[in-house]
Amino acid sequence: MVRLRLLALLSLLLLGNQAWSAHLVGGELTYTCIGNNQYTIRLVVYRDCNSTGAQLDPQSSIGIYDGIQPTLLHNLSVNKGPTIPVPSSTGNPCLQAPPNICTEYAVYTTTITLPARANGYVITYQRCCRNATISNIPTPDDWGSTLVARIPPNDQCNSSPQWNSLPPIVLCNQENLSIPSSATDPNGDSLHYSLCSPLHGGGKDNGSGFNSPMPSPPAPPPYAPIGFLNPATASNPIPGNPSLSIDGATGILTGRLTVTGQFVLTICVEEWRNGALLNTVRRDYQFNVTSCQANIVAKIVSEIDDPTQICIGATVPFRHQSINASTFYWDFGDPSRSDDTSRLALPTFTFSDTGTFWVMLVANPGWPCADTDLVKFRIYPPINPSFTHNGGPCFDQQPVAFTAAGTWYDGALFDWTFGNPGDANPATWSGLQPPPVQFLAPGTYNVSLRIRSKSCDESYVDSVVVDPRPRLDSTIGPLVGCEPYRVVFDAGAFSRRTRYFAWDFGDGFSDTVENPVHVYRQAGLYDLRLRMWTETGCKDTVEKFFPGAVRVNPRPRVAMTINPKRVTIYQPLVQVRADSVDAGERFWFDMGDSSLYEQQAFVVHVYRDTGWFLVQRLAVNEFGCWDTIADSVRVDPIYNVWSPTAFTPNGDGGNEGFRPVATGIKQYRLQILDRWGNVVFKSSDPQEEWNGRVGNSGADCPQGTYVWSLFTVDYGDSPVEQQGVLLLIR
Repeated sequence: MVRLRLLALLSLLLLGNQAWSAHLVGGELTYTCIGNNQYTIRLVVYRDCNSTGAQLDPQSSIGIYDGIQPTLLHNLSVNKGPTIPVPSSTGNPCLQAPPNICTEYAVYTTTITLPARANGYVITYQRCCRNATISNIPTPDDWGSTLVARIPPNDQCNSSPQWNSLPPIVLCNQENLSIPSSATDPNGDSLHYSLCSPLHGGGKDNGSGFNSPMPSPPAPPPYAPIGFLNPATASNPIPGNPSLSIDGATGILTGRLTVTGQFVLTICVEEWRNGALLNTVRRDYQFNVTSCQANIVAKIVSEIDDPTQICIGATVPFRHQSINASTFYWDFGDPSRSDDTSRLALPTFTFSDTGTFWVMLVANPGWPCADTDLVKFRIYPPINPSFTHNGGPCFDQQPVAFTAAGTWYDGALFDWTFGNPGDANPATWSGLQPPPVQFLAPGTYNVSLRIRSKSCDESYVDSVVVDPRPRLDSTIGPLVGCEPYRVVFDAGAFSRRTRYFAWDFGDGFSDTVENPVHVYRQAGLYDLRLRMWTETGCKDTVEKFFPGAVRVNPRPRVAMTINPKRVTIYQPLVQVRADSVDAGERFWFDMGDSSLYEQQAFVVHVYRDTGWFLVQRLAVNEFGCWDTIADSVRVDPIYNVWSPTAFTPNGDGGNEGFRPVATGIKQYRLQILDRWGNVVFKSSDPQEEWNGRVGNSGADCPQGTYVWSLFTVDYGDSPVEQQGVLLLIR
C-alpha cells in the first residue's frame, strides 16, 4: 500500500509539471578513431517524453577547440538520427517501471579529420535546460549541460571509452541496486569510474551565444560544475542507506535509495595508459526514483515489426524493444560460425550465407526472471532493381524496349507500370521482358519495376522523357517603322530542353537570345534569318527565313537658320529659314511664343515680350516619319535707371522706402552712404528698398542728405556705375 501511494504521488508530480518543464534529461559524448586522422564523433541526447518542452533538436552544434587554448577550430552542425525510446529499464531486470515514465534519445554522429596536434583537442556540446522537477540541484530549470571529451596531444588514433548499455530510466527505491554502468575501451586502456559533478552549459538568452539554449558554437573550456543541494553531493547525489556509490573498477552502481523524485547524477570514466590520464567521458543523466513492480520482457524487433530489415543483405543491425532489461545475450543461429553470439544491447551481425535463421535474445541472462525471445530472420541479398531502355529522346523514335536489372532467384515475379493509365501501350506488364512500349504523347513518365524474389519485395522508379521535336512557330513581318526603328522579336520557339538561337537581322548585326531587341539605324528593306537548335534530349536544328520582314523608312532631314539669335525689345525682329525641304514634306515653325507658321520656308517674326524663346522646326514626310530641330532666341529689355530724390519713412503708408528702379540689367549692387562716408545700407536685390534704418534693421538714420551709388551690368555685359543724392525726411 505504501508503494502504491508513492507511485501515485510521483505520477501527480510528473504530470503536474509537464506544462512548464524543460526537455533535457542528459547525454553522453564519445569518439572513435577510424584511421588516417579521422574520428567519428557520437553524441547521444536524452529527452523526457512527458515534457512539453522542445523536441530533440534537428541539428546539434558540436565544437572542437584546441586542447589548451580557447581557440575554436571547428563548429560542426550535426543532423539528428532517429528518435528512439529508451527501454523502460530500472537497472534491475526483475523490476518494472511505472507506465507514465518515458525517456527517448537520438544519436548525432559525424566524421571529421583531425590531424595530430601538440595540444590535442577538446570536443564539446552544450544544451539548456533541465527539468524543473529535479530535486537535488537548486533552480534546476536554470541549468544546462556540457558534455566534453578530449583527444590526447599528438594522438596516434586513440578512441574514447564507449558505453556498453543505455542507462535505466528508473531507479527503484527501497531496493538493493546493482546497475551496470560500464564502458569498453577500444584501445584496451585502463578505465576508472566515479560519480562526479555535472557541468553547466547554455542558458535562457535569445540568439545563439554562449548563454542561449543551443549555443552555436559551444563555449570553450573551462566549464563550471553544478552544485548540489545539501545533503546531496557529487559523490552521493541521491539519499540512500547504504548511500549510492559506484565501483571504480567495474562501474556498477550500488546502494539502497530512500527517496522518490527526479535526481541528476554524472558518471565519469577516466581513461589511463601507462600511468597517464588520456581522457574523461561523462554520462550526465536524470534518474526517476520511484517504487517499482517486477517484470522482464525480451522482445526482438523482427522483420514483421520492421519490414525494412528484410533483404538488406548478410549484415543485419539488430534492435530490441525489451522491457526492464539491462543486459543481453544474443544467439544468431548461424551454424557455420562459432562467434555467432553477442552481449551488446544493439549488435550487428554478418551471416555466413543466405537462408532462414532463428535468432534468440535472452534479456538479463542469469537472473531468475530472465526472459527469452526467438524470431525467424530471412537473410537474402537486396534485389537492387533497376532497368535500362533503348528508346530515343524524340517522340518519333518509338517504341521503347525495357530491360530489367538486379539480383533475383529463379521464379521471381516482375511487374511493370508505364506511367499512369492511358499514357502508354501497354500501360502495364507482368514478366521479365515487356514488349516494346509506345508512349501516346510527349511527356515525362514514371516507369516502375517491382521484383519479388524469395521473401524480398523491392521496387524501382525512374523517369523516361519523350520529347517532341523542337519547332519555330513564329511568323515575322512585314514590320514597318521610322529610323531608328526599335523592334522586339519573338522566336515563337518550342522545345522541352534548353534551346539556342542565332538571329541574322539583315543589317550586319546578329544576336543569340530567344526574344532579342534590335534597332535598325538606316532606312531600307531587310531580310531576317533565324536558326534554333538543341544539344540535349531530342536534338534537332530548325531554320526560318523571312524575306523583306522589316522595312525602315527615312525621317525628314530638318535644318534651319535663325538670324539674329539675340535682339532687344526695341528691335525684336528674328528671321527663320528652312535650309532644305524634302518633296512631299509638311513642316512648321514654332516660335516659342504661341506663334506657328506652316509650310513657310522663310519667316520674319516680331516678338512682343522679352525673355528666352525656344524656336522649333517640325517636319513629317510622305512616310509619316517625324523629326524636329530646336534653337533658342533671346529678346533683351532696354537698359534704364530712374531714382527718386527723397522719401519719408514716417509710417503713414506713403513713400516709405527708397530704391533706384533699373531695367535691362542682369547684375545690380546698391550702396547708400551718410555724410561721413559710412555705409548705412547695401543690397544686390533690385526689389529691396531702404527703410531709413541702418541695414534695414538697426537704428533709425537721422533726417538729412545721403549719397547712393549703383553698379549694374546690362544684357550686353556692359558695366555702368551711377550716383545720386537722396533726402531722408522725417
